[in-house]
Amino acid sequence: MSIAQESNSALAGVTLEGSDFAKLLDKEFRPKSAEAKNAIETAVHTLAQQALQDTRLIGSEAIHSIEAMIAAIDAKLTAQVNLILHHEDFQKLESAWRGLHYLVTNTETDEQLKIRVINLSKEELGKTLKRYKGTAWDQSPIFKQVYEEEYGQFGGQPYGCLVGDYHFDHTAPDIATLGELAKISAAAHAPFIAGAAPTVMQMDSWQELANPRDLSKIFSTPEYAAWRSLREADDTRYLALCMPRVLARLPYGAKTMPVGEFDFEEDTGFRRLSDAGEEKHDKHSKYLWSNAAYAMAVNINNSFKQYGWCSRIRGVESGGAVQGLPTHMFPTDDGGVDMKCPTEIAISDRREAELSKNGFLSLVHRKNSDFAAFISGQSLQKPAEYDDPDATANANLSARLPYLFATCRFAHYLK
Repeated sequence: MSIAQESNSALAGVTLEGSDFAKLLDKEFRPKSAEAKNAIETAVHTLAQQALQDTRLIGSEAIHSIEAMIAAIDAKLTAQVNLILHHEDFQKLESAWRGLHYLVTNTETDEQLKIRVINLSKEELGKTLKRYKGTAWDQSPIFKQVYEEEYGQFGGQPYGCLVGDYHFDHTAPDIATLGELAKISAAAHAPFIAGAAPTVMQMDSWQELANPRDLSKIFSTPEYAAWRSLREADDTRYLALCMPRVLARLPYGAKTMPVGEFDFEEDTGFRRLSDAGEEKHDKHSKYLWSNAAYAMAVNINNSFKQYGWCSRIRGVESGGAVQGLPTHMFPTDDGGVDMKCPTEIAISDRREAELSKNGFLSLVHRKNSDFAAFISGQSLQKPAEYDDPDATANANLSARLPYLFATCRFAHYLK
């Protein structure tokens, strides 16, 4: 008799004759008819047969045998669910929903403060804006929805801010999309806030942010000619790109986020071979990250709710704080315990100043805490420099979001 036959016969004996097994099935599933009972027994038999195909016999005690079946099934489910959770498309979907959930649950809406959502992918947005590029930019459906239907209507309710769950870099399609969005945002006096992709600085991940010695040198190369032109445009002050990403949730597990349905431990690390043939551990990509633009949007909403203005949105104690970030502890190779940075990478004050100078809105994590803050409020625009110091100072102020939001508020009232 083969091993599979031994397992099948033993399993059949327990299923059909083992009273403990039958009682347990009745207790757990509570079938209402004999047909339902037979269906349950068949399903359990099939699952157990798959789980125990490499074993010889079911244990002498039915309870232990069932526990072994459950453990084997849990292991298979864990492997399958891990593959689903860490698939790139699923991560994008979950990231978007968790980011939106964070925004909605941390915003106190009322008659004056509302959240409207449009389901529009980055590709669809780019194609739509490209179709109406040039002199027809004010005929696009995006312009009509943002400007004409609200800001351009008597009695309309203009948008105070536009938040896009997108990540942009210096590629030609992204620059074209940002340029068109800048026109629409400037016309409607509604700043557009999105995320910056690490590829904008020739990086695969924001964890590489500490590597370059001087960020400004990256943007001075010929490859960034169109990017520099975009930053010098007047309307670009209505654009803001946030970085890095924010940890959206803790990994699933008994000590972090327990799953009641089955024993599930999310795998946040895997081994891969480098180009040199060395084995490396890569855990970062298996965590779930969300767009930092959601965190900035929450600060904007909270500022408007408390003060009627969107000016207190930067600084540790002046509205720029992001609190209660997920903190995941993990064992290190030397036997200690470390915390996963909830903002991908800790940014120093010097690097934050460099990022601000180059038009990025960076979220700075406070070491060993669940706290981070937007220190500066820089838009994407590069402020113009004049011979007159006062004019240069005015250009710098106009490129900062807190002052831009105040100006937009006046524009909405005067309209």
